[in-house]
Amino acid sequence: MESTKIDVVLPAAGVGKRMHLNIPKQYAILGDKTVLELTVEAVFKCPLVNNIIIGISREDEYFNDLPLADNPRIIKANGGKERSDTVRLCLEHVVTPWVMVHDAARPFVHVDDLNSLCSKVGSSEVGAILACRSSDTLKQVVNGKIIKTVPRESIFRAYTPQLFKTDILKKALNHAVESNISITDDASAVELLGYSVDIVEGRADNIKLTTPEDLAMARRLLED
Repeated sequence: MESTKIDVVLPAAGVGKRMHLNIPKQYAILGDKTVLELTVEAVFKCPLVNNIIIGISREDEYFNDLPLADNPRIIKANGGKERSDTVRLCLEHVVTPWVMVHDAARPFVHVDDLNSLCSKVGSSEVGAILACRSSDTLKQVVNGKIIKTVPRESIFRAYTPQLFKTDILKKALNHAVESNISITDDASAVELLGYSVDIVEGRADNIKLTTPEDLAMARRLLED
């Protein structure tokens, strides 16, 4: 594996409305730590990680009270209105040629997957994302009616982290803003520039905590 160090961006400026909590979901407690703390710990297990840049809301009332706020390898950055805005602002603090972007609410990413993704630095021209092969039969639906069964053999669920050359990701996100195009993940912005992004098949338990049901599942995973 190439020894290039990689900065990591964690956008954590959202409020997670679908979680129905009275605090942002990244500060929900799992065990004896917040989701954000668990995510940071998981990412730092990868030996190639340099610094972690965390983008938080200007109205955030929780981050500074966490022990990780005093970690010299943690850089606090201002977040933006949308996730992509937060990533763009955080990229200004990135000093490495390659960068990984990871969801703050994915605390179960495994070090083996992180290492596999980082290994793409030596072989990819653009970048790669963690992804999971779909195990479900997929239906295309219009007006509540199935119109097509989509073959699942070529369908993957996009996970994070997503790894890119830093200059390409900056260019891609700026292009999306200038073109007034809403993006669903960083890879989709890079794809808009005509690049092909590699995938690294990862573990299915790298779940993103979005709903109360996800939080309940996360607590069960911690108990296992």
